[in-house]
Amino acid sequence: MKFYAPPPALGFDDVGAGREYRADAVVVGAGPGGAAAARQLAAAGMEVLVLEEGPPQSRFRPNFGQAMRYHMQEGGGMVARGTAPVPIAAGRGVGGGSLVNSAICFRTPDEVLEDWVERLRDDRYAPAALAPVFDELEALLGIGQVREAVAGRNNALIVRGAAALGYPGGLLRRNTPFCVGCGLCNFGCPVNGKASVNFNLLPMAAADGAVIQADVKVDRVLVEGGRVAGVSGLARHPDTRAPGGRVTARAPRVVLACGAVGTPRLLHYSGAAAAAGPAVGEGLHLHPGNAVMGLCDEEILLWKGATQGAFFEDREALPGVLPHAFTAPPEAAAVTLLPMVGDMKAAFELLPRLAGMVVMISDKGEGRVGATSDGRADLRYDFADGDVARIKAGMVATARVLLAGGARRVFGIVHGTGFCDSAEELERQLADRSVRDFTLYASHPMSTVRMGRDLDAGGQSLGLPGLYVADASVFPTSLGVNPQLTTMAVGTVIGRGIAEAG
Repeated sequence: MKFYAPPPALGFDDVGAGREYRADAVVVGAGPGGAAAARQLAAAGMEVLVLEEGPPQSRFRPNFGQAMRYHMQEGGGMVARGTAPVPIAAGRGVGGGSLVNSAICFRTPDEVLEDWVERLRDDRYAPAALAPVFDELEALLGIGQVREAVAGRNNALIVRGAAALGYPGGLLRRNTPFCVGCGLCNFGCPVNGKASVNFNLLPMAAADGAVIQADVKVDRVLVEGGRVAGVSGLARHPDTRAPGGRVTARAPRVVLACGAVGTPRLLHYSGAAAAAGPAVGEGLHLHPGNAVMGLCDEEILLWKGATQGAFFEDREALPGVLPHAFTAPPEAAAVTLLPMVGDMKAAFELLPRLAGMVVMISDKGEGRVGATSDGRADLRYDFADGDVARIKAGMVATARVLLAGGARRVFGIVHGTGFCDSAEELERQLADRSVRDFTLYASHPMSTVRMGRDLDAGGQSLGLPGLYVADASVFPTSLGVNPQLTTMAVGTVIGRGIAEAG
């Protein structure tokens, strides 16, 4: 594992009144999928241009306000309407979501890959075929288990509780080889301890000649003669958002890697969705979830230690449910206590003793992504009845883990519920709660431009030759685990396929 210097990236000031590029391939999006694909294309000797909506490394500041302003799509304000409002998070910037995620790196479960192979009738995503890709990426990104020395008390409590109840789980594997346990992964690592793709895949692509142009929001997919011919977008000042010159990139190969919200949003806004595939934007999965908190006698300080560094699972009793550590800055964590205690002073007094986990599910519910007239995401998501039941069951199991680990009382962040002395009491409180009572959150959008439906197994559009997708949009089903490593692996496979096709 080697950390590279962040790649040189052009920004708003380099565009001027406008700029034109010609390349063998243009990649839209500099997150995990786009970086993985760009690395493969550049290594094959192609002239590669990477266009990124967000800013380059020079604008990066690891705190909540800066992360929302500079490194979250639409300022972190995307919400899906439907059965219940669901906030959706998606990153941007040179490094994309890897800059501001919690660094969890699960391999794709074998049963998911086997299902994909059957759906796609293609062996390139078989567990045996992807194993060397995972091996390569894990070595490159320094992926390893969280060290106990930096885990922090919240993660330690979860590990203790899961072990006491005999649940599989423990400390997670993350791409944080130099983690110091500061708990700021979701706002950007302040010590460069996280191997986000701006420290590996992107500089490797740049070393092979790839050009990275930041501060450009692509809004047009160029089509000529029935095939893709490039893209175009406006430069926008990262601070003021004032429009600058138009950047046009002409290339016979376009790889969209804007994320499972950004990619279909672009295709719809540019008018290319109907040509790109039969159901672009449909089938959105989210891994929705809800948190469970524990109040302890000892000081926990859940915002300190490795961010989301522990988990447990029970595949037989809780299939498709993956609870893992919940981390939030003190001010956000205090808000979760406010309905229970009535005022902020009391919340801050209890705050240091708070532990927590978030229950994430592999959802059967689905949604859609479109685009508004001004280019923002138009989102809808509808829950399946079974998904709500699984969230509740996961919350009850999570309460048991927190209590077994040392919490004295537990509560779900659910309207109409309160402190509970047992998991059974929480189960009774949740029984008549609807999904609209939950405090939902989702940060894993996926499956909106799917292989086997809109794309072939190599990620190429079934309707627009030369147009590829290399992000979590391509997943044929809900993944069930945090998608960062899978996205990199799929981006690697798709990038290699494009390069081999020439």
